[in-house]
Amino acid sequence: MRLSTLDRKILNCIQEEIPLEMRPFRILSKKIGIEEGELLQRIKQLKDQGVIRNFSCHLNHKKLKFKSTLIALKVPLNRVRAFAKEISNYPAVTHCYLRKGEYNLWYVLVYKDGRTNKFLKKMEQELGKENILNLPTQRQFKLKTRLMI
Repeated sequence: MRLSTLDRKILNCIQEEIPLEMRPFRILSKKIGIEEGELLQRIKQLKDQGVIRNFSCHLNHKKLKFKSTLIALKVPLNRVRAFAKEISNYPAVTHCYLRKGEYNLWYVLVYKDGRTNKFLKKMEQELGKENILNLPTQRQFKLKTRLMI
């Protein structure tokens, strides 16, 4: 998909912090140099086209005393789709990817206390403990991604 210069400018702008103001898009439209209505319409178009997946806030899970872990699973290829669907429906999962290699299904889990133990035990029962690699976060270096479009 080819994006116009204006659409790239909009995408670069809205990846940063949205002002906590009564009319944040009016402020952003002035920064971009277009009318607020045009900005909103173009954002809607980009969302309708699937360029923008969602609009949401990002919570600092560490400030809220949550932890995170990267889980790798060895899943038989004929069961990958079912496992990915089940894992992706779990609210604490932020990412779920199919990758090449022995451990082929990877996901990130954000959790508090022992609330995920039941979920991990279920995975162990279905796949066997030897087919699960649990890599809890030791130190976070970067969480933010910004695409220069």
